Amino acid sequence: MEKMVEILAGLGLTEPVLEYLDNVSDSDKRYHIVEELCKNEQEYVEALSVLKDKYMLPLKTSCSSVDENLVDNIFYMIPEILMHHTVYRNALDRVWTNWDSETSTMGNVISATFSKQTVIDCYLSFVENYKTSGKVIENALTTKSSVQKFIEQCHKESGNKLSMKDLIVRPIQRIPRYELLLQRLIEHTPPGHPDFPLLKEAEKVMHDFAIKLGTVNESQHEEDQQATLKRLELLLITDLAVPDRQYIRHDMVQIMSKKDQWCVWTFSDLIIISSLKRRSGPVTRKSIILKSPTGQDFAENIKHKVWLKVGLDAVEIVKSPTNLSRRNTVDPEQLEEDIGVLNDVTELITRLNCPHSSLEEMAKDMLSTLNKQLSEAMLRNPTAESNKVDVLVTTQEAIYPLEIMFSSGEKRIAWEAAVSDAKQKLAQMFDKRAPEFLTPLPITKTRAGMQFSCAAPIDGVNNSGYREVWVCNSDGYVGHMCLLSLQPEPIVTLNTPVPGCNARILCICAVPAYSGNFRRKSSGKKYQHQVISQHPLRPRVSEDSPQLSVAEGEDGTEEEEEEKSAEEKSESESESSDEDTPFPSSIENNEDPMSVDDEEGKIPPPADLPEPLPDPITPNPDPVVSNPDPVTVGSWIQDSLKSTMWLGTEDGCIHVFQCTDNIKTTKNKLKIHHESPVYCIVYLDNKVFASLANGDLIVYKRDTEGIWDAENPYTRSIGTVQFPINKMLAVAGKLWCGCQNVMKVINPLTLSTETSFQVIADTDRCIQCLVCSGQGVWMATQQSSKLLLYHATSYEFLLEVSIAQAVAQKLQSADDIIRQHKAACLRITSLMVCKDLLWVGTSAGVILTITMPRITSTTMRGTIPAPTVTGLVNGHTGHVRFLTCVEMTVTSPSVKVEGGEEEGEDGLSENLALHDIHRRSSMAATTTLASRMLVISGGDGYEDFRNNAANEAAGRDDSTNHLLIWQV
Repeated sequence: MEKMVEILAGLGLTEPVLEYLDNVSDSDKRYHIVEELCKNEQEYVEALSVLKDKYMLPLKTSCSSVDENLVDNIFYMIPEILMHHTVYRNALDRVWTNWDSETSTMGNVISATFSKQTVIDCYLSFVENYKTSGKVIENALTTKSSVQKFIEQCHKESGNKLSMKDLIVRPIQRIPRYELLLQRLIEHTPPGHPDFPLLKEAEKVMHDFAIKLGTVNESQHEEDQQATLKRLELLLITDLAVPDRQYIRHDMVQIMSKKDQWCVWTFSDLIIISSLKRRSGPVTRKSIILKSPTGQDFAENIKHKVWLKVGLDAVEIVKSPTNLSRRNTVDPEQLEEDIGVLNDVTELITRLNCPHSSLEEMAKDMLSTLNKQLSEAMLRNPTAESNKVDVLVTTQEAIYPLEIMFSSGEKRIAWEAAVSDAKQKLAQMFDKRAPEFLTPLPITKTRAGMQFSCAAPIDGVNNSGYREVWVCNSDGYVGHMCLLSLQPEPIVTLNTPVPGCNARILCICAVPAYSGNFRRKSSGKKYQHQVISQHPLRPRVSEDSPQLSVAEGEDGTEEEEEEKSAEEKSESESESSDEDTPFPSSIENNEDPMSVDDEEGKIPPPADLPEPLPDPITPNPDPVVSNPDPVTVGSWIQDSLKSTMWLGTEDGCIHVFQCTDNIKTTKNKLKIHHESPVYCIVYLDNKVFASLANGDLIVYKRDTEGIWDAENPYTRSIGTVQFPINKMLAVAGKLWCGCQNVMKVINPLTLSTETSFQVIADTDRCIQCLVCSGQGVWMATQQSSKLLLYHATSYEFLLEVSIAQAVAQKLQSADDIIRQHKAACLRITSLMVCKDLLWVGTSAGVILTITMPRITSTTMRGTIPAPTVTGLVNGHTGHVRFLTCVEMTVTSPSVKVEGGEEEGEDGLSENLALHDIHRRSSMAATTTLASRMLVISGGDGYEDFRNNAANEAAGRDDSTNHLLIWQV
């Protein structure tokens, strides 16, 4: 009946439909719904009977190539479900045969059946096994042609339009349909009818049943997603499997007019761009099944080479000016019409009796011009232009504009819609997930007066496969280190002085392992030297020297190294069947030092970007500006495939350790002496930049084997003694250097100042905190309680945020004198970005979070709403000394695909060596909104701001250093 109503409404017969509904009584509607319920149940029992009698039993008895256990697995619980529903159908038929609209009841029959534990257990077991049975069916159909033929024959003999796979999914679809029918039946049953309370009870029983099945289905879906991610890990050689991540789609595209095809992999929080690895000789390509929210997807089982792995929030689909230039400015039809008219004019000109050569030449020129414009217009195919999309990718290394061309306009639109939808879901997921406080960890002081100064997580994992965080503290006379290990529970595994460190540690930087030569050499090269030396001459660049940059070598060694590298690469490619096609042409010629990680990480800049300037560098012999040369000391055995930790101290030393070495017992360390305190250390593009208190910027580089050349750094005078570089940060491929109250943006290739701007007018206050997220740069100045937001590429001031009110709210229950003192001395002491939150540490001990606004390439001042500042309940009694974060994901020594499927010729081994995982984990990390992170703050004491007024233990641990840990 309702179907007929819908058909009539679809034909525009709305009024007749409404009249018809008014004339139909509830008893008639109830009658038809019960009739539909009985018919549906009869069809369902017949479908289950077909599965048992036409497929299951013949496969067991007549098909000798199929094992009986295999058949039982495919049709698991089908006979039991059929038995229960046969009884249920018979009960419905008895009621329907003696139907009385006033007295007959259905609710009791439904409740009696679906409240039985045996029925519930049958369905739950069927749903849990459904994924396995599906795999068994797929495997049997693809590997055994005899089985496929037998099932096709069974399908013909059954006389059913639905295939076996369509029939076997019916039990999963059945329960939601029961719920809908029950709701309709209740709607048309009067409250005074004896069936009404029975139907309400049946609805509750069915709803509880559906929830149980839904929970199992969600678990199955999550397992499917994780299995899909693990399959893709084997294809892409990159970590993907995290609980909140989903695979969405992949598209074969063209990028930047390259001949080879590229693949854009879209996940719920991640974008990966890869190229196919071509192999010589014939290759048998198999497909793998990928589960996405929209259903099944298929991908060829061929290894890919990852060139870009970036969080979804760093990808911006832009409407660039190039879109306008690509549009046809002239209509081809108008051109053809003009050409026709001009041909007529030319014919008329030839009929002139007077001299007309000049007019004829003019007409020919005009005709030639119009024909040329028509040819160009025809070449500019509007269909092809509609397939293109301009994308802006923002990373710490650079901002890369990409032009991506899809195979059709429909696929481009679908991809843009998928990205937009994923971004919206990420924002909703983040709004629901507030930081969860885990635990405070008191840190025992080995000396009086020890205070935290800085911290950083190691790059990658330790020898046991865990993440670790180095926490530095000092009493002003000796440097100290605590090692926080993120095992199943965070614990401090080491608390020891830093060997040879007799000053306060001011900064720390984790430096990734080298990966440039990994594909050419199976093992990392180690380099050992005993150094107690002082170099007679140190390369140096003054601020006044234009267009000079850090060189790869001196006296022509750069060209020799390039040739050597090219020869090695050529030899390796001839030996390997994999052909590694670099992404841009500039990388092929080593024109741009912004190189790509071998298997994942950074994508190089497009080929149409300006080439960097030449790299010569000459020592500055001027004794006035030259400073005493650095002294390098230590017994240093470098392994280029291991990440390192660099510590900068107040007495001008840089201590370098390998992250996996035990700092307490190792003698494998490097100590570099400088004349001034080391304020900041930053890693960018295979270089380490260190800023000194005298205004110098020191650059350390690797040699061609990936070994750090600590004895021959390059120096550039960016600031002065009065205006040193207090803070440094890598932002979109540039170095932002805070020189007292002025921000200088440095090109890391040329070491030249590209722009500078004054942050505050007071020259006595320096830039103290500096972080970036996407195209937004947040900073705070000394003795200030205000945050400043600047644009990363336009350098425009965008926003100012005050934290005073949010801190005051958290201090309401504190003692009046303490509250007034903290408010009067309030300042920002630390900043950190984790996912979509800006974390702010204060001198009052209060830790704040700010939801960061989205900053795009076109964001301007006045377009950003004021963000919400939220104070956390847990904080420190005194200053927040540092904030850092680390991903919780622990990389296991092996990655396996569920089901134990064997990889094809183009697949990868399921077992990955721990060495490979160390290297893979030590590449440029891609933290996304789906990643589970731990946020760690270090400071004086621990305080819960909800009950600090009546706490008897208040003040007892105020001087004890505490690490506070949140999960995000």
